[in-house]
Amino acid sequence: MKQLDLNSLSVFITLYHAGSTQKAAFKLNRSQSYVSKVLSKLRDDIGDPLFVRTATGLEPTSYASIIAPKVKEALALMQKALEPESFNPLALDKITIHLAAPFIIPIGKLLITKIRQKTPAVIELREWNLDSEALLLEEKIDIAVHALKNRPQSLYQKKIMSVSGQFIGNRQGEFVKTIFDNYNEYSGMYQLLDAEIKPGIIIDSQYLSGQLMDEHYTYSLTNDEKKKNTPTDVAMICKAARRCSPKIQWLMDMCVPIVKQAQW
Repeated sequence: MKQLDLNSLSVFITLYHAGSTQKAAFKLNRSQSYVSKVLSKLRDDIGDPLFVRTATGLEPTSYASIIAPKVKEALALMQKALEPESFNPLALDKITIHLAAPFIIPIGKLLITKIRQKTPAVIELREWNLDSEALLLEEKIDIAVHALKNRPQSLYQKKIMSVSGQFIGNRQGEFVKTIFDNYNEYSGMYQLLDAEIKPGIIIDSQYLSGQLMDEHYTYSLTNDEKKKNTPTDVAMICKAARRCSPKIQWLMDMCVPIVKQAQW
Protein backbone atom coordinates (compact mmCIF):
# COMPACT_ATOMS: atom_id res chain seq x y z
CA MET A 1 0.00 0.00 0.00
CA LYS A 2 1.27 3.45 -0.89
CA GLN A 3 1.70 6.17 1.73
CA LEU A 4 -1.59 8.00 2.21
CA ASP A 5 -2.07 11.67 3.00
CA LEU A 6 -4.46 12.94 5.66
CA ASN A 7 -6.47 14.99 3.18
CA SER A 8 -7.40 11.89 1.15
CA LEU A 9 -8.49 10.04 4.29
CA SER A 10 -10.59 13.02 5.34
CA VAL A 11 -12.33 12.98 1.96
CA PHE A 12 -12.89 9.22 2.36
CA ILE A 13 -14.63 9.68 5.73
CA THR A 14 -16.77 12.50 4.38
CA LEU A 15 -17.78 10.33 1.41
CA TYR A 16 -18.50 7.41 3.73
CA HIS A 17 -21.05 9.47 5.68
CA ALA A 18 -22.39 11.56 2.78
CA GLY A 19 -23.06 8.70 0.36
CA SER A 20 -22.34 10.71 -2.79
CA THR A 21 -19.59 12.80 -4.30
CA GLN A 22 -21.99 15.72 -4.67
CA LYS A 23 -22.94 15.79 -0.98
CA ALA A 24 -19.33 15.24 0.08
CA ALA A 25 -18.17 18.11 -2.11
CA PHE A 26 -20.77 20.38 -0.49
CA LYS A 27 -19.63 19.45 3.03
CA LEU A 28 -15.98 19.94 2.12
CA ASN A 29 -16.66 23.17 0.23
CA ARG A 30 -14.86 21.73 -2.78
CA SER A 31 -15.89 20.81 -6.32
CA GLN A 32 -17.43 17.42 -7.12
CA SER A 33 -14.65 16.77 -9.63
CA TYR A 34 -12.08 17.31 -6.88
CA VAL A 35 -13.76 14.71 -4.64
CA SER A 36 -13.96 12.25 -7.54
CA LYS A 37 -10.28 12.77 -8.34
CA VAL A 38 -9.24 12.15 -4.72
CA LEU A 39 -11.41 9.04 -4.55
CA SER A 40 -9.90 7.69 -7.76
CA LYS A 41 -6.37 8.12 -6.45
CA LEU A 42 -7.29 6.63 -3.08
CA ARG A 43 -8.73 3.56 -4.80
CA ASP A 44 -5.45 3.06 -6.68
CA ASP A 45 -3.33 3.60 -3.57
CA ILE A 46 -5.35 1.22 -1.38
CA GLY A 47 -6.22 -1.35 -4.04
CA ASP A 48 -9.92 -1.45 -3.25
CA PRO A 49 -12.88 0.30 -4.96
CA LEU A 50 -14.04 1.53 -1.51
CA PHE A 51 -17.48 2.48 -2.86
CA VAL A 52 -19.81 1.02 -5.48
CA ARG A 53 -22.46 3.05 -7.25
CA THR A 54 -26.09 2.06 -6.59
CA ALA A 55 -29.48 3.58 -7.39
CA THR A 56 -29.40 5.46 -4.07
CA GLY A 57 -25.79 6.63 -4.19
CA LEU A 58 -22.39 5.29 -3.17
CA GLU A 59 -22.37 2.16 -1.04
CA PRO A 60 -19.14 1.35 0.87
CA THR A 61 -17.41 -1.93 0.18
CA SER A 62 -16.93 -4.39 3.03
CA TYR A 63 -13.31 -3.24 3.30
CA ALA A 64 -14.38 0.42 3.47
CA SER A 65 -16.90 -0.41 6.20
CA ILE A 66 -14.20 -2.12 8.24
CA ILE A 67 -11.59 0.64 8.00
CA ALA A 68 -13.90 3.68 8.23
CA PRO A 69 -14.31 3.67 12.06
CA LYS A 70 -10.58 3.19 12.53
CA VAL A 71 -9.68 5.92 10.05
CA LYS A 72 -12.16 8.29 11.69
CA GLU A 73 -10.66 7.63 15.11
CA ALA A 74 -7.12 8.09 13.77
CA LEU A 75 -8.03 11.43 12.19
CA ALA A 76 -9.58 12.57 15.46
CA LEU A 77 -6.42 11.64 17.34
CA MET A 78 -4.30 13.49 14.79
CA GLN A 79 -6.52 16.57 15.10
CA LYS A 80 -6.15 16.46 18.87
CA ALA A 81 -2.38 16.04 18.61
CA LEU A 82 -2.14 19.17 16.46
CA GLU A 83 -4.23 21.36 18.74
CA PRO A 84 -2.37 24.37 20.25
CA GLU A 85 -0.74 23.82 23.61
CA SER A 86 -3.15 24.63 26.42
CA PHE A 87 -1.98 27.43 28.70
CA ASN A 88 -3.13 28.64 32.08
CA PRO A 89 -0.97 31.18 33.99
CA LEU A 90 -2.45 29.90 37.25
CA ALA A 91 -0.92 26.48 36.59
CA LEU A 92 2.66 27.73 36.11
CA ASP A 93 5.28 26.57 38.61
CA LYS A 94 8.01 29.08 37.89
CA ILE A 95 8.91 32.06 35.71
CA THR A 96 12.54 33.02 35.16
CA ILE A 97 13.57 36.34 33.61
CA HIS A 98 17.00 37.90 33.22
CA LEU A 99 17.30 41.66 32.75
CA ALA A 100 20.31 43.70 31.70
CA ALA A 101 21.58 45.52 34.79
CA PRO A 102 20.25 48.99 33.80
CA PHE A 103 16.69 47.62 33.72
CA ILE A 104 16.62 45.92 37.13
CA ILE A 105 15.86 49.01 39.22
CA PRO A 106 13.56 50.90 36.79
CA ILE A 107 11.27 47.99 35.92
CA GLY A 108 12.04 45.11 38.31
CA LYS A 109 9.44 45.91 40.97
CA LEU A 110 6.73 46.78 38.44
CA LEU A 111 7.41 43.62 36.48
CA ILE A 112 7.17 41.42 39.57
CA THR A 113 3.93 43.13 40.62
CA LYS A 114 2.38 42.67 37.19
CA ILE A 115 3.33 38.98 36.98
CA ARG A 116 2.11 38.31 40.50
CA GLN A 117 -1.32 39.68 39.59
CA LYS A 118 -1.61 36.97 36.94
CA THR A 119 -0.02 33.90 38.50
CA PRO A 120 1.07 32.41 41.85
CA ALA A 121 4.18 30.93 40.20
CA VAL A 122 7.63 31.43 41.72
CA ILE A 123 9.20 34.49 40.08
CA GLU A 124 12.96 34.44 39.58
CA LEU A 125 14.15 37.83 38.34
CA ARG A 126 17.91 38.12 37.98
CA GLU A 127 20.53 40.32 36.39
CA TRP A 128 21.81 39.22 32.98
CA ASN A 129 25.17 37.49 33.31
CA LEU A 130 27.72 35.71 31.16
CA ASP A 131 25.75 32.45 31.41
CA SER A 132 22.38 33.90 30.40
CA GLU A 133 22.57 32.95 26.72
CA ALA A 134 23.38 29.32 27.57
CA LEU A 135 20.61 29.22 30.17
CA LEU A 136 18.10 30.51 27.62
CA LEU A 137 19.06 27.69 25.27
CA GLU A 138 18.77 25.18 28.10
CA GLU A 139 15.29 26.59 28.82
CA LYS A 140 16.28 27.48 32.38
CA ILE A 141 15.39 31.09 31.54
CA ASP A 142 12.09 31.95 29.88
CA ILE A 143 12.81 35.43 28.52
CA ALA A 144 15.44 38.13 28.90
CA VAL A 145 15.90 41.82 28.15
CA HIS A 146 19.24 42.97 26.81
CA ALA A 147 20.86 44.86 23.94
CA LEU A 148 20.00 43.75 20.43
CA LYS A 149 23.23 42.35 19.02
CA ASN A 150 24.74 39.44 17.12
CA ARG A 151 23.70 36.24 18.87
CA PRO A 152 23.31 32.57 17.88
CA GLN A 153 20.42 31.88 15.48
CA SER A 154 19.02 29.57 18.12
CA LEU A 155 18.08 32.70 20.08
CA TYR A 156 15.18 34.89 18.99
CA GLN A 157 15.42 38.64 19.49
CA LYS A 158 12.47 41.02 19.25
CA LYS A 159 13.38 44.70 19.19
CA ILE A 160 11.44 46.65 21.81
CA MET A 161 12.85 50.14 21.49
CA SER A 162 16.00 52.24 21.22
CA VAL A 163 17.55 54.02 24.19
CA SER A 164 20.25 56.65 24.41
CA GLY A 165 22.67 57.81 27.07
CA GLN A 166 23.63 60.79 29.17
CA PHE A 167 26.15 61.76 31.80
CA ILE A 168 24.85 61.85 35.35
CA GLY A 169 26.51 62.70 38.65
CA ASN A 170 29.22 65.17 39.63
CA ARG A 171 31.14 66.21 36.53
CA GLN A 172 33.92 67.58 38.75
CA GLY A 173 34.82 64.06 39.87
CA GLU A 174 36.28 61.06 38.10
CA PHE A 175 34.45 59.21 35.35
CA VAL A 176 33.08 55.88 36.56
CA LYS A 177 32.64 53.14 33.98
CA THR A 178 30.02 50.62 35.05
CA ILE A 179 30.43 47.31 33.21
CA PHE A 180 27.38 45.34 32.16
CA ASP A 181 27.87 41.71 31.11
CA ASN A 182 27.82 41.11 27.34
CA TYR A 183 27.42 44.81 26.61
CA ASN A 184 30.27 47.21 27.28
CA GLU A 185 33.19 45.18 28.62
CA TYR A 186 35.43 46.23 25.74
CA SER A 187 33.80 49.43 24.54
CA GLY A 188 32.15 52.57 25.82
CA MET A 189 29.17 54.41 24.34
CA TYR A 190 30.23 57.40 26.42
CA GLN A 191 33.06 57.99 23.96
CA LEU A 192 30.47 59.04 21.39
CA LEU A 193 29.59 61.92 23.71
CA ASP A 194 33.14 62.80 24.71
CA ALA A 195 36.03 61.00 23.03
CA GLU A 196 38.51 62.44 25.55
CA ILE A 197 36.99 60.78 28.60
CA LYS A 198 39.06 58.08 30.31
CA PRO A 199 37.61 56.01 33.16
CA GLY A 200 39.23 56.65 36.52
CA ILE A 201 37.11 54.01 38.24
CA ILE A 202 35.77 50.77 36.74
CA ILE A 203 33.09 48.76 38.55
CA ASP A 204 30.43 46.20 37.72
CA SER A 205 27.76 47.20 40.23
CA GLN A 206 24.98 49.59 39.33
CA TYR A 207 24.14 49.95 43.01
CA LEU A 208 27.69 51.05 43.82
CA SER A 209 27.63 53.39 40.84
CA GLY A 210 24.65 55.16 42.34
CA GLN A 211 26.47 55.60 45.64
CA LEU A 212 29.43 57.24 43.89
CA MET A 213 27.45 59.88 42.02
CA ASP A 214 27.77 62.57 44.71
CA GLU A 215 31.51 62.71 44.07
CA HIS A 216 31.88 61.26 40.57
CA TYR A 217 29.93 60.84 37.33
CA THR A 218 29.04 58.10 34.85
CA TYR A 219 27.27 57.34 31.59
CA SER A 220 23.70 56.16 32.08
CA LEU A 221 21.08 54.87 29.67
CA THR A 222 17.81 56.77 29.29
CA ASN A 223 14.61 56.16 27.35
CA ASP A 224 14.04 59.86 26.83
CA GLU A 225 12.84 60.09 23.20
CA LYS A 226 14.43 63.55 22.87
CA LYS A 227 17.89 62.08 23.31
CA LYS A 228 19.17 60.28 20.21
CA ASN A 229 22.91 60.72 20.73
CA THR A 230 24.08 57.18 21.48
CA PRO A 231 21.32 54.80 20.36
CA THR A 232 21.22 51.26 21.71
CA ASP A 233 18.53 48.85 20.51
CA VAL A 234 16.87 46.91 23.30
CA ALA A 235 15.42 43.44 22.64
CA MET A 236 13.29 40.81 24.28
CA ILE A 237 15.18 37.53 23.95
CA CYS A 238 14.12 33.89 24.17
CA LYS A 239 15.06 30.53 22.73
CA ALA A 240 14.00 30.56 19.06
CA ALA A 241 12.27 27.20 19.35
CA ARG A 242 10.09 28.58 22.16
CA ARG A 243 9.13 31.93 20.65
CA CYS A 244 5.60 30.78 19.71
CA SER A 245 4.87 28.87 22.89
CA PRO A 246 1.89 30.25 24.87
CA LYS A 247 3.99 30.90 27.97
CA ILE A 248 6.63 32.91 26.12
CA GLN A 249 4.05 34.87 24.14
CA TRP A 250 2.16 35.64 27.34
CA LEU A 251 5.30 36.86 29.10
CA MET A 252 6.41 39.01 26.16
CA ASP A 253 2.98 40.59 25.76
CA MET A 254 3.05 41.50 29.44
CA CYS A 255 6.68 42.63 29.69
CA VAL A 256 7.15 44.71 26.52
CA PRO A 257 4.81 47.57 27.58
CA ILE A 258 6.45 47.71 31.01
CA VAL A 259 9.92 48.03 29.50
CA LYS A 260 8.81 50.68 27.01
CA GLN A 261 6.91 52.80 29.50
CA ALA A 262 9.41 52.75 32.37
CA GLN A 263 10.99 56.09 33.23
CA TRP A 264 14.72 55.99 33.90
